[in-house]
Amino acid sequence: PDKAENGEPYQRRRGAPLPEGPPAFPAPQDGAPLAGSSSWRRILLMILAITIHNIPEGLAVGVGFGAIGKSTSATFQSARNLAIGIGIQNFPEGLAVSLPLRGAGFSTWKAFWYGQLSGMVEPLAGALGAFAVVLAEPLLPYALGFAAGAMVYVVMDDIIPEAQTSGNGKLASWTSILGFVVMMSLDVGLG
Repeated sequence: PDKAENGEPYQRRRGAPLPEGPPAFPAPQDGAPLAGSSSWRRILLMILAITIHNIPEGLAVGVGFGAIGKSTSATFQSARNLAIGIGIQNFPEGLAVSLPLRGAGFSTWKAFWYGQLSGMVEPLAGALGAFAVVLAEPLLPYALGFAAGAMVYVVMDDIIPEAQTSGNGKLASWTSILGFVVMMSLDVGLG
């Protein structure tokens, strides 16, 4: 009575029936964690984080393929290798979505399906990334400058004042300056 259909012990309490459908994706089912429970909230946040994390990965692959031929290092082989590398590390990410859902009472196939769905944003973001390279190539230096400025702003506006309140303001200021000098040196030295 303690064994699942694959012979592995259940990761839930005895006596709680397996739900027929997905709990809390439109509505919770019997035996599944309530949508307001702390563990269920953590599972949903993790799934959301992994799904959002897949968007820049897809963009990177799309940019890799969209940039083929635009420079000597942008080749099909490098784009393919990037896609393979990101694809390999997507297996544990899918497991990180599927296993908690399985432990929460989803059937094996539904947990697997939601793990797959969390990765479906990647091909969509990839197509967007490839299109963005072609469309936004003239805007790339300005966009990179804006991104760098945003990061400097976050450090100066949020991180250093937070460090001031904890008594580490001078250290945070000096390490920010040091980091800026190192990155500028690398930029100039490496081209």
